[in-house]
Amino acid sequence: MNRSNIPAVAFAVALTALGTPASAQVGNDVKCLLASNLFANAAKDPKARASAEASRFFYLGRIYGRLDAAQLKTQVLAQQKSITKSNAGQVMNGCARQMAAGVKMVQTVTQDLTPAK
Repeated sequence: MNRSNIPAVAFAVALTALGTPASAQVGNDVKCLLASNLFANAAKDPKARASAEASRFFYLGRIYGRLDAAQLKTQVLAQQKSITKSNAGQVMNGCARQMAAGVKMVQTVTQDLTPAK
C-alpha cells in the first residue's frame, strides 16, 4: 500500500468504527422510549408513572432530530420485538440507569459552570 494513502484509510476506518455505536445507540434509545411509554401507561403507582414519564421524555429528546418518520417506524418495529413481559422490567431498569447517568453528567457539568453566589 502506498504510504500516502495510510492516513486516508485510517480515517475511513475510524469513521466506520464511530458510526456503529451511534446507530446501535439509536436502537437502544427507541427501545427505552417504548419501555418508558409502556410503563408510563401501565404503572399504578404515581411515583413509578412519573418516573416512566420522565424517562419517556428523556428518550424522546434523544431520538428527535436523529430519525425521520420512516427510520423511526423501522426502529419501532424492530425494537418492540425485544421487549417481552418477562424482560420489560429489566429493560426499563436499564433505561432508568442510563437516564440517571445522563442527568448526573449534566448536573456535574453545570455545577462546574454555575457562578458562585
